[in-house]
Amino acid sequence: METFRPLSDMQQSMLVHEMLADRPMYTMPLCFRIVGPLDVTRLERAVHRVIRRHPVLAATFQDGSAVPLEPSAPLPALTRTRCASDAGDVLSLLADWWDTPFDLTTEPPVRARLLSDPSNGIHHLALAVHHVAGDSWSLALLADDLGQAYAAETDGPDFTSMAPDFFDHAEREHAHPADIAWWKEHLDGVRPGEAPRTSPPEESELGRFLAHDLLLGASETRAVRHLSRTCQVSPAVILFTAVSATLAGNGPAHDVVVGMPVAVRDSQDLQNTIGPLLNTLPVRTRWPDTLPPARVVEQHAQAIDAALDHKDVPYSRILRAAAVHGAHGAAPLFLHLVNVDVAVPRLRLPALRTTYVPIPPRWANVPALWEFTWGTVGNIRGTLRVCADAFTDQDARWLLDAFQGSLAHFTSALT
Repeated sequence: METFRPLSDMQQSMLVHEMLADRPMYTMPLCFRIVGPLDVTRLERAVHRVIRRHPVLAATFQDGSAVPLEPSAPLPALTRTRCASDAGDVLSLLADWWDTPFDLTTEPPVRARLLSDPSNGIHHLALAVHHVAGDSWSLALLADDLGQAYAAETDGPDFTSMAPDFFDHAEREHAHPADIAWWKEHLDGVRPGEAPRTSPPEESELGRFLAHDLLLGASETRAVRHLSRTCQVSPAVILFTAVSATLAGNGPAHDVVVGMPVAVRDSQDLQNTIGPLLNTLPVRTRWPDTLPPARVVEQHAQAIDAALDHKDVPYSRILRAAAVHGAHGAAPLFLHLVNVDVAVPRLRLPALRTTYVPIPPRWANVPALWEFTWGTVGNIRGTLRVCADAFTDQDARWLLDAFQGSLAHFTSALT
């Protein structure tokens, strides 16, 4: 008899959203370059160990619930392909594989593939993880577990214990209905922003991200750090403020809503749990045009803190609290999402040299995504990804120029 486990609000929303979009918009790609005498059989067993260890990976999803796999149920094989080791060729070969939709009613939400060049012992391990079973933090946990499981396949430490169960979190979420009163009051009067695009994109671009680098050098990085120290906030708040101000437009007063992902990992147990333990918060900031730059930063810091105080309310319920509706039901409260400091997965395999290969997302699940992280030399690195359905390439370039102007306005005011 099958045992059904409840899904979190985020999981249910993702499954419905992807079904309506009819594209693999929630597949998270992961890739590592491996150099050395890799034991492929041992690696496959390690992948299977990790899947079995995490309940959210060892499950299928149907009718709004998760169905745990039977202990004896077969797991997907680690498929192996011979190919040249050039990274560009490898990623081209993997593109269609990552774009192959999961059938979560019959298969677990993780796949693995190995591309090997037998002439030089260079391999590329590719993983595809559906977002219903993880987030960026989860990918880092999975990579760490995979390294431990590979070591345990010979003479490494024991790696048979079960990991924390994500579905326990989902059960707690259902057992404690969220209080939406604050969000209802906070978002009163908010109206969804309209995407600037008026003509449809080319068919090949439908649903896809157009990516543009944000050019922030050493001088901009120093200025952001200086402003963050002066205002006693994190650099992330400065970047968030610059994006918000970019979207504010002209007028005597500004009222801007920008999305922010936030981790729901407030205990050691949740820190070690693979699963979509994220929420998305609409941060609403209001300020008059005459406010000094330092006070604008302070207003944004306060708005972020207030939203974080109510982060346990799932975004789907926040939408219902705002009572904002579009042509097809609840409409998004923001066009722009700002994400700072994405976790970078590390894979450690004994006697092998491994390198993380970044894979930019191609399918859009938000209209505009601003991503910032710290480069290897300490400078801020940024990327603006806009959905071709909502923005043209020209719109994206305008946003980049406007962001540079907003950032310069805030940082130059205190230097």
